[in-house]
Order: sequence, then structure tokens, then C-alpha cells
Amino acid sequence: MIFDVVMPALGATGGDVTIQEWLVEPGQRVEAGMPLVVVETDKATVEVEAFRAGYVRELLAKPGDAVAIGAVVARLTDQPPADVGAAAGGVSERRSPAKASTSSARLDVEASAERRGEPKSSAEASTPDQHADQRIEMSSSLLLTMFRQMVLIRRFEDHLYQLFLQGLVPGTLHQSQGQEAIAVGVCAALRRDDVIFSTHRPVAHVIAKGGSVKAIAAELWGKATGCAGGKGGQMHLTDVAVGVMPTNAIVGANVPIAAGAALGFKLMRTDRVAVSFFGDGAVNTGALHEGINLAAVKDAPVIFVCENNQYAASTHISHNLRVATIAERAKAYGIPGHTVDGMDVVAVFESARAAVARARRGAGPTLLEYTCYRYMGHSRGDPGNYRDREELANWRSRDPIPRCRTQLIHDYGQDERALDAIEAECQAEVEAAVAFAMSSPDPSPAEALQNAYTAWPEVRHGQP
Repeated sequence: MIFDVVMPALGATGGDVTIQEWLVEPGQRVEAGMPLVVVETDKATVEVEAFRAGYVRELLAKPGDAVAIGAVVARLTDQPPADVGAAAGGVSERRSPAKASTSSARLDVEASAERRGEPKSSAEASTPDQHADQRIEMSSSLLLTMFRQMVLIRRFEDHLYQLFLQGLVPGTLHQSQGQEAIAVGVCAALRRDDVIFSTHRPVAHVIAKGGSVKAIAAELWGKATGCAGGKGGQMHLTDVAVGVMPTNAIVGANVPIAAGAALGFKLMRTDRVAVSFFGDGAVNTGALHEGINLAAVKDAPVIFVCENNQYAASTHISHNLRVATIAERAKAYGIPGHTVDGMDVVAVFESARAAVARARRGAGPTLLEYTCYRYMGHSRGDPGNYRDREELANWRSRDPIPRCRTQLIHDYGQDERALDAIEAECQAEVEAAVAFAMSSPDPSPAEALQNAYTAWPEVRHGQP
């Protein structure tokens, strides 16, 4: 079979992009995710990756060509092509990944890691429990559940990315590959009636809290069957039935909202808990400081979860803080603050479990900083040139899913074939969800006016 490689929407305006350099040549074997071509958009220089494995059959554009979004720029085949020919103008010499250019502002990874005080293993990570040196006994069923959730999230987001490269996903994506352990570990410590408040990168949080993958996929495609009826899109997911409040794309804005919800739980004399997820880019916003301070003063049952993936869009955290860790700021609010290895789902669960227990017994909020890394750029139009390949490879070596898989095999005697079956089930669930989304109906025009507020009638001459 022959598969078209289309130009995805990578820029800010959706205009044409310019071919800079082909990184492959006809006849070459490629794997899914392998860079194919370097293009220049109105925003940055970006590598376009293969959406599937196969062989390069032909290249249809040459360096210097301007191509439109959705245009076919190459073709792949699942068999080695019998006769291959370079595209008009020839193919440029393939660039070695080791020679790929990086931003001049690239940071020294080891120095920044030392300054940030990143935990090298879960054993070095601090937790809020007074018995932090004694990890709780984790049941195999719970760890298996968390493994499956992390795999489901990863397979879903990876599949969305492959579809995006084919021009099949409307809009852009803000993805969280690499951060799954935080969403899963924190939500595993919550009850169904607890609530979470997420960000512009919400897919992992919604799935981890029990949201439907089908409803999320349908929302991404703007369908009537979406979790927000097709009105919200990728950055505005919700499922109140499982405790997912509408997600908020404004950086730091959900912090005071979560504090308010938690204060409401306290006033109603319930033991429900609220969780606010935010990134390191939110820690210098005014709303965050006001929200945490209010929660601290009122002993509100809320957990503030900072997913410190090192980069606020494209700025490294070391440029934004003078303290070694974000958790240190908890001292200013008079609440506990802890830095935990966010690439270890068990460490995340243990720390969240203790913080949730503290909140339920009326002792107030906790600030949990989870060090992690997002493998993708800030959004799908971001090539991540501000990071070097060595830094990415170092973090990928600590990937939470293989770590959990290894623990299940070595510590719990799980059979590898059973874990392979879980991964296959997750892939099938993801593909079924996407098929459901694509076949779902669009919202009717009348639905645009539902659940909306109207302005107060204008008063003229003393009459409504």
C-alpha cells in the first residue's frame, strides 16, 4: 500500500511552509516518529515526522518549495519500492541527528539539574508523610491499574499525534507524553467525588480521573458526542460526573478556583478534596499566589500539584526562579511543600495519598512539586529547538511506563505477555475511540445557544 505524507498545520497562521531540507531519501526505511523533513513556518523551523513505519517511495517537493497545509509532500510504502527516484531537484545530504542544530540559548543539562536539585530516584524524593522512608505496600492490582492508565494515555496521545501528522486532527494539540505518572498517581489517591481542575494540557488528567476516551476524542473533533458537546475542544475538557471540572487554558487561573471549591467543601462539612494541576510556568502568576494563600489561611482541603516539566513553553525553569525548588515557596504560605520524582508513579501516589489524607482530616493544603519532562514541544507547532537531544534522551531513559512495567515483572511476578495484552487492549480502545469521534454527528447550529447566558435587556425610556 502507498501512504501519503501530508503537511500538517504547524505554524501560527496556517499559511504555507517552506521545505528546508529532506532528512531521508527514496528507498530508505523509516520508523514512526522518525524526522522526515525540516520546514520553516511563520513561527519556527520544524521537523516533520513520519506518521507510520515504511519505506520512502518518493519525495514530491524540493528544498525551497513553498507548500500548503494539507499538501502531499512525500509517499511511503509498506514494501521496499522496486524503482525509486529522487524528487525533482534531488535530495539533500541526510543530516545526522547528532549534528542537528539547537538553540544558542541551550542550557547545560547537568548544571541546571544540579541547581534544581532534581531527585535522581524515587528513594531520594521527599514525600509529605511522616514515615516517608517506609514506602507503603502497593497492591499488584492497584499498580496494574495505574500501569494500564498510563499506557492508555500514552497510546491515545501518540495516536493523536500520528493522526495530526496526517492532517486528520482539527486544531492543535498540547500533549503530555512523559508526564503520565503524575496524572495517574495523583488521581489514584482520590475518590470519585473529589474534583480536579486541569490546564491547557488536560487529556492525561481527564483519563486518569475516569473520563471517557471516546468522549474526549469526540470533543477534539468538535462533535456533538464530545464531553463538552463539541464546544470546548482539546483545551476545554470536562466530565463533572467523575469530578473533572471544566479545564482552563489560562495559565495559573485554576488555582483560586480550586481553592474556592475546597473552601466550599469545608463550609459544607464534607471531607471532599480538590486538586489544582498547573505547570512550572504558572508559579509566577498572581492568581496562583492569591489562590494558595487563601487556601492556606482558610485550611481549605486542596492539593496544589505542580507538574514541573522544566519548560514554561520554551523558557527553562532556572531562568524564572532564584530558589532551588518550587516546593520551597510553600514556606511563605505556611503549608507543607515537597519535591517528588514525577517519573515514578509509586512515588507520586504515595505523596499524593498522604497529602489527600492530610486535607481530609482538616489540616489544610499541600504543595506538591513533581519533576518531570514533556517529550513533545509546548504544542504541535513547537519543534522544541530550545532543548538538546541529550537532555531529551536522559529524561526518556527514566520513562514512567517502562519503569512501572519493570517493577510489575520483577517485584510482583507479572507475566510479560499479560502486560503486552494490556498494551494491545489500550491501543484497540484508542482506535475505537477515534473511530467513534470521526463517525459522530456535528452539533446542530441551535446547540450554540444552549447553556449560554444572554445580556440583561436594554432599558429605554424607563421601559424594559
